[in-house]
Amino acid sequence: MSEILSILSGLMMAGVIAFYLRQVVNASSIPNPATWFIWFVVLGLNTVTYYFVSRGNIWRVITPAVTTAGILVILIYAFAKGRIGKVGTVEVVCLCLATVIGIFWKTTKDSNLSNLMLQIVLLISFVPTVVGLLRGNLREKSPPWDLAVLSYSLLIISILIGRSWTWIQLAHPIINGIVGNGSIAFIVRWKRHPP
Repeated sequence: MSEILSILSGLMMAGVIAFYLRQVVNASSIPNPATWFIWFVVLGLNTVTYYFVSRGNIWRVITPAVTTAGILVILIYAFAKGRIGKVGTVEVVCLCLATVIGIFWKTTKDSNLSNLMLQIVLLISFVPTVVGLLRGNLREKSPPWDLAVLSYSLLIISILIGRSWTWIQLAHPIINGIVGNGSIAFIVRWKRHPP
């Protein structure tokens, strides 16, 4: 059952990427490509370290791998269409932190600590999108973000019902999947219907 939920989570994330790409093509979502580039770099490193955190359980890595590949597709489209955002301070800090963590991981081979540090970088990387939405500089629709939260929720359930797991395996889907994506979905709804 755990493997089935992992596959469903990955398939749902593929749907999220397709849904979001359609919104970008139709200009109903305006992503910050600089932030998405950071997500690609950090999530790429995260996918590799998460494989080791998951003790080589390929099923648990499906969702992070699909997410990373999807972000690359969205980036390529954004670059091809000239929809390039400015690289801000937060993006530079995130990229520098990801580089330091990558070097740390390669030298220490400590996938657990490296992956946990990447979750902090991922959380910080949501800040430009949150600020852009609050200021009205970016446009988003909530369905892809909602589906991403649901996808990561399936991954969390998959981990919890699996044979063996550690709390470190839950850090990525909770921090990036629920908190990060959930914050975007919340803000989009809040902006539509402020209190």
